Amino acid sequence: MRAQERGTTDIGSLETAAVLFHPERERAVDAAGWISQQLRENGVDVYSGPAFDQPTISREVLGRQLVLGLGGDGTILSLARDTAGTGIPILGINLGRVGFLAELTPELVLEALPRILAGEYWIETRIAVEARWKEGNSERVHLAVNEVALARGASTRAIRVAVSIDREHYLTHTADGVIISTATAYSLAAGGPIIYPESHDLLVTPVAPHLHIGRSMIVPGTSVVELELWGDREAMLAIDGQTECPFQIGDKVEIRRSAKRCRFVRLGPQNYFYAVLADRLQ
Repeated sequence: MRAQERGTTDIGSLETAAVLFHPERERAVDAAGWISQQLRENGVDVYSGPAFDQPTISREVLGRQLVLGLGGDGTILSLARDTAGTGIPILGINLGRVGFLAELTPELVLEALPRILAGEYWIETRIAVEARWKEGNSERVHLAVNEVALARGASTRAIRVAVSIDREHYLTHTADGVIISTATAYSLAAGGPIIYPESHDLLVTPVAPHLHIGRSMIVPGTSVVELELWGDREAMLAIDGQTECPFQIGDKVEIRRSAKRCRFVRLGPQNYFYAVLADRLQ
């Protein structure tokens, strides 16, 4: 079976690729070197470089058939944001163990190489969300693949977060924070449910709430969720746990599903998620 999405036609064999790696992890740098060499020896036009150089990625990666990303979950999340909306799929190569985003470890790449070259894989498409808020006189917009979290900063005391859904006030949480996440976030540790990875729904999850509903709520992917910081304590807005922005009392952030999509290469069966989930929960 050639590379395909559910219900789409064959994409074809691999001719162009980018190998992007965490520049501060020696193992990722070394693995990127020999993987790039293997691809070139098989006639693939390869660009190789650091995973966090966004301007270079935009210039060098656009138009290539595949991105191979080497690092941890943070590296793969960063690449997913940078390639969202381009149509370029990511093959995640995790330096730890294979998880929900990474498909391979470096040790498994050689075994999988013939299938990668032949395009014998399928594409999993996941949503991203857009967070939009004002900072002074300017507007800031960030893309998130996992989640947007409004949470207490250095203080150990809870914050107050007013949650509105489609312009209607839902609830004001006194909590350590509130997380708006996609199915990719796998929010079980924060008390959230498990959602099939290609779901378009969003999750609203309070973190350690005081005297309020402590359950996650699933809302349609068409919903617009607004978080407003109330009370007397400042907070921090975190995007995918990687970008942190100070949040002042009275500030609001609007989160909605983005038109951009993230695409991931999958080599295993299309019901892989349940086996990985069962392994993680044991």
